[in-house]
Amino acid sequence: MSTSENAILKDTQRGAAVEADGNAPTQSVQLGGGISLGLDSQNDPGTQALGPNNERLEQAAPRLVNALRELVVQFRQERIVARRHEIRRIRQARLFWQGLQYAWWNPQDMNWHLPWEAKIYDDSALEEMPRFQFVTNLYQAFGLSFVSVISQDVPATRFYPQSTLSEADIETAKAASQVADLIEQNNRVQQLLTGVGFYLWTDGKIGGYVRYVADGQRFGWREELLLEERWVRLGRDAYVCPKCGAESEAGEDSTSANAQEEAPGRPNATPTHAKAARLEDPGSAGAPWATKEGGPAAKSFLAGTMCAKCGATLGANDFRPAPLVPVPQNVGTRRVANGQEVISIVGGLELNTPVWANEQYEFPYLQWQMEVHRAKLKAAFPQAADKIQMGGSQAADDIYARATRIAVSQGMPTIHPGDALFNLITFSRTWIRPWAFYSIEDASVRDQLLRLFPDGCYVAFAGETYCESRNESMDDCWRVMHALPGDGQNRPSVGDSLIEVQERYNTLSNIQAETYEYGVPPIYADPQVLDFDALANQTAEPAAHYPARARPGMSLADGFFQPAPAQVPPDMLRHQQDLIGPIAQFLTGLFPAVFGGEMENVKTASGYAMARDQALGRLGLVWRRLKSFYCDVMLLAVDCFRKSRPSDVEIPFLGAGGEFEARFIRLANLKGNIQAHPESDETFPRLKSQQRAVLQQLMTNPDPTIQAALREPANLGFIKSLVGLSELVVPGDDARNKQLREIQALLTAGPLFSPQARLIGDVAAFDNPIHAGPQGLTGIDKTSLTAEAPLTGDFGLGATTSPLGAEDTPGPLPAVRSTVPVDELLDDHATEFEECRRWASSDAGQIARAQNPAGFANVRAHAAEHAAALARQQAQAAPLKAGSVVPR
Repeated sequence: MSTSENAILKDTQRGAAVEADGNAPTQSVQLGGGISLGLDSQNDPGTQALGPNNERLEQAAPRLVNALRELVVQFRQERIVARRHEIRRIRQARLFWQGLQYAWWNPQDMNWHLPWEAKIYDDSALEEMPRFQFVTNLYQAFGLSFVSVISQDVPATRFYPQSTLSEADIETAKAASQVADLIEQNNRVQQLLTGVGFYLWTDGKIGGYVRYVADGQRFGWREELLLEERWVRLGRDAYVCPKCGAESEAGEDSTSANAQEEAPGRPNATPTHAKAARLEDPGSAGAPWATKEGGPAAKSFLAGTMCAKCGATLGANDFRPAPLVPVPQNVGTRRVANGQEVISIVGGLELNTPVWANEQYEFPYLQWQMEVHRAKLKAAFPQAADKIQMGGSQAADDIYARATRIAVSQGMPTIHPGDALFNLITFSRTWIRPWAFYSIEDASVRDQLLRLFPDGCYVAFAGETYCESRNESMDDCWRVMHALPGDGQNRPSVGDSLIEVQERYNTLSNIQAETYEYGVPPIYADPQVLDFDALANQTAEPAAHYPARARPGMSLADGFFQPAPAQVPPDMLRHQQDLIGPIAQFLTGLFPAVFGGEMENVKTASGYAMARDQALGRLGLVWRRLKSFYCDVMLLAVDCFRKSRPSDVEIPFLGAGGEFEARFIRLANLKGNIQAHPESDETFPRLKSQQRAVLQQLMTNPDPTIQAALREPANLGFIKSLVGLSELVVPGDDARNKQLREIQALLTAGPLFSPQARLIGDVAAFDNPIHAGPQGLTGIDKTSLTAEAPLTGDFGLGATTSPLGAEDTPGPLPAVRSTVPVDELLDDHATEFEECRRWASSDAGQIARAQNPAGFANVRAHAAEHAAALARQQAQAAPLKAGSVVPR
């Protein structure tokens, strides 16, 4: 390798791991060592930067790119036979899902063919072609049941700190749950799990890829400020007396003149020769003793030439300019694409892994191949746009895999020549581990690659054209999962066992169709009874007359004979029902209890529940693997969030009171180390109907604790959504929502007070629970309060001493009231008071008590007003209940 290549590789730092979207123009950035991305006029590789994602690596170090290209091809060749078998199996499963279940395999061209294709190689292939093509797609029906069960609930993930002694780890574990919720919302996790279930059913292997994508067309745009560094003076210029050390400010003219002489953007801490000349020349226009108009300026003269303290003469050597400091200044805005974390689920047809490895840590490489339009690749990689062309040299196995992916996308077993698919380029992204570089025999190239990619290499090729690469480990962005246990990477899928059952069922269905169509028996007639010549000339029409004559002594019917029609054997029908019923259910684990089918020998609800639990226990083999896979993917997504997000993230949500609220995910809270584990006590996901059945059982339970829980206002919203009656009016629900909205308003300010002693309703201020100590509110000096002003300080939530002292005689107790008054007549005081109590004990209330004592005291005062109003209503209702008259 040349000296220039070594110099470039030493100065290159890791680039930004942002997927190109082809929408935003490529911007010039600066890398470590002050290397610019711009090419010089001589196109010298020694002075070029590699780019944020090593886009210019090929022109700077072509030997390294060729080594990467050859290494990728070498690893693919290691599993060529197993990969062909895997593609054949997955392709057949994808075709079965689409209903193309009569494709036959031709070993001569290693491809699947449909019966109506005209290309027939020999008679043996013709014999393998089916006669009928009736499809009852049991494979898809069972697959949809499996996908619905797998995707109906989201696996729960718990984040734990690496160390309970580290506050940063604890804060990160708490914030990670909010990050995971945001990522699930952005990636539409239900649709994501649907794709997971589909690939587990057809392919048996999936990969989860996590990265940060900036794409304005997908996620929108935002305006970002453009800041520029400007140097400004901090204070004013001054003269320092050499005798007494006193400072005297220079005149405004001197300051302005000196400021004008400073070069923009460059600090100058020492006086220039021009300043000294002006100080020595009293006639200088910029001298401190000269005015702008040339008139007298006695004040500036005294301040600039004589020390005001000791009277010493000040000269140019005594001048001290004001220090210059850099200040950011807004010079405009620019349009920037928004970004977010993206999770892609990749099937086995697109994911290429080493066949002999059992776990991901054993992978020397991992490859994701897909077909992308040529125009998009050119827009995403402008530096290689001229090299990205249609076709290109590819290995036979790459063409075979490409043809399979395109044919499946077309919904056909083979590529249809009528579609214009020549613009689709195979885009291969490969992740290589560092130890895999030791397959390269050239030690110098190997060492350079290890230095350039110490964590692992990500490299992308459009066909055979190099696009980009960067230092990235596959373990930081990939997780691979298999549906079933087994050896190696070529494992069966969940639905593989049903393919042969589907083929046998199709064969029996075709036999039935042949029996019904060709099994109608012929009718034999005596030619002396029926005139066939006349019959041939007769037009067939309703109620037609045909000449016939019975033999002597015989009836007309004796001259005709029809054999018995062909019958489908009863045991074949029973076998067909077994294929669609017990056999298919046993092989897939999808028993009728899973998809709501009827069970002949089960008549009770408890029997159905037991059968459902047994069926879900069988599918638990896949579900437990999925939980671990999903947990690992979410941990990667949280790590990607804190590495890639440029700033804190605001998450708007609809609060319990029906108002929009916002919470923030602070990047400062994601500095620790965490670990993730799937929920250990989580049961298999339950359907809404099953949850509704549990709720109905709880409603019939006479236990007072359960009945009290069902009457809890906080549970009413969940019960309404579970029952499905969103328009159902629940008593107290509106009052609860109203109180929650008021709590949000109360938290924005402290309570109000009145300096005069007064009662809050019929409850004395001294007895009010928000007062403590001789001042009413402990820690609040009553002498410093003003009427109708919000309280400040501790609000009785933490202080234990009084500024006035215990020996002081307490004066009038200050009564407080909330900033949101209660309505004596219209408020539901009992419900709203209970909601205040419930909120105070919740996590949100405890956080407000610690972080917002003023707002918490305001809520507390509001609750006291509801309690006082409720007490008055009860006091008024007591005489009425006793039969007495309430005095007016």
